Amino acid sequence: MAKSIPALINPAILVWARESARFTIDEASHSLGIATEKLIACESGEAQLTFPQLMKVAREYKRPVSLFYLKTPPKGWAPIEDFRLLAGIEGGFSTKLTYAIRLARERREVALELHAELNEPVIPFTLTATTSNPAETLGQEIRAYLGVTDAVQSQWKRHAFDAWRLAIEAKDVLVFIVPRLPLEEMRGTAIAADELPVILINGRDRSGGRIFTLLHEFCHLVLNQSGVSGQDGDQNGAPNPSVERYCNAVAAATLMPKDWLLSEPFVSQKGSTKTWDDDELEALALRFGVSREALLRRLLLAKPRRPSMTASEPRFSKSTRSWQTKRAPEDLNITFRC
Repeated sequence: MAKSIPALINPAILVWARESARFTIDEASHSLGIATEKLIACESGEAQLTFPQLMKVAREYKRPVSLFYLKTPPKGWAPIEDFRLLAGIEGGFSTKLTYAIRLARERREVALELHAELNEPVIPFTLTATTSNPAETLGQEIRAYLGVTDAVQSQWKRHAFDAWRLAIEAKDVLVFIVPRLPLEEMRGTAIAADELPVILINGRDRSGGRIFTLLHEFCHLVLNQSGVSGQDGDQNGAPNPSVERYCNAVAAATLMPKDWLLSEPFVSQKGSTKTWDDDELEALALRFGVSREALLRRLLLAKPRRPSMTASEPRFSKSTRSWQTKRAPEDLNITFRC
């Protein structure tokens, strides 16, 4: 008897919930186990879901049941920019990515409410810049804002991601790890706000990649830009490659300050005729808490005698070159180019 009782929901909300979850009518029909014709009829108001069907719709769309009885859809959030270059992937955000962003925004609202109820002030996000700011200068400003010194960072080593995350969260920036999302779809996301801005990091990324993404997305917050970043977002053909290149440059300058990098014995003692072996790169990368790929790219751009450095690039050890080509997509979250 209960299965045949109509739920009597608002059909307009049913449409809004499906579309905001990024389901097509066919995808929703398949996921819900409801015939496409029946679902179309329910969305048009010509038919009604039963209560068990409504419960399943609420689970699949990840919405509370009470929402489907509202007269009008809830007010949405500001749109978020897409900085990704998606080769072989349909444009737009998937249902999983859409939900991850929405969940982060909902958690932010809960955190704001808790701060208000506990009468605890939120630290306003005051660091701002534009892409006209020199990347090296902004990198130093970010380090000062977060209270990160060379001496402190050099102690982090394999705990660098956790340490950077704590420094950022100490400024009331929310950092969330998103599990079970393909790296091809997202490396990181920034949700800019004056209070409690948000950074999302893909949990499938390796530690070196996560660190670079964390600072890349922090730069987006400084630029007051909300957006989703992915691999090759700095390439021609991507929606906004110049911004992604700038954020990559700032992230590198923040993680590997030029003066500190060039003063390291491993770097200062190198001549243009010498090569870097894997052990040297690994040791130096560990000191800065970055991936070897990110370090290598930074060295090529930061070295004062860049032509000589570039000319000697083919002389990097064979295993390093192999690592560059085979592991870079996994180990470096967003290609660093200036």
